[in-house]
Amino acid sequence: MKITGKWKITEAELGGKPLPVAAFENLRLELDKTSYQLIENEVINSGIVEMIDDTGPQALNIIGVYGSNRGKIFKCIYKFDGEDMLTCYNLGGDSYPAPFETFENTLLYPVRYKRV
Repeated sequence: MKITGKWKITEAELGGKPLPVAAFENLRLELDKTSYQLIENEVINSGIVEMIDDTGPQALNIIGVYGSNRGKIFKCIYKFDGEDMLTCYNLGGDSYPAPFETFENTLLYPVRYKRV
């Protein structure tokens, strides 16, 4: 299975707490081999995707170029669960998350996506 394509968030957590559906119900993530766009009626964030091959779980560097994440680099791991893509972003550090879950007082951001 490939990460490229259009994805819709179905579940997300931050700091050990589920986010309300209203926080992401209108968002769509579009990925190709080297870039991403986060869209909510229009592009609100976009940037570069770097595939990291030498890690245990499959990993990405997400580099913000446009929008509120401009200049930020996020470490992310991902895997597939059937047709869904599970990711876990580290929004506050320069290491890749170990689990696909979050804990209280962290900036780990696990997200479940369905292909659109």
